[in-house]
Amino acid sequence: MLIKYKIGVLCACLLAGAAQASDTGAINKVKTGILPSGDFFSIYEASCPQNTAVSIASTDRRRRWCADADGQLRCFRAANEATRYACSEIVLAGNTGSRGRSLAQ
Repeated sequence: MLIKYKIGVLCACLLAGAAQASDTGAINKVKTGILPSGDFFSIYEASCPQNTAVSIASTDRRRRWCADADGQLRCFRAANEATRYACSEIVLAGNTGSRGRSLAQ
């Protein structure tokens, strides 16, 4: 009985994770560089469900993902969280254009 419960919980978690991951589209690396501190960073372009593109950045060996919102950088532990945040900022701002803000500029 306990094994069936554990399998059911595992399946529910995997399905919930897959549903969350489908909120955001593809994430493609645009550029890589070195910060003044000597650490590496990478900038990625991610697609939003509204057919817009946003830029997110990774630092600390892809353990920290950051998105820009109104000139303030907010960081997350996962790329999909940063993408979701950046995409939600576009919706709140009412930007329905084909491109979003870019960190690479």
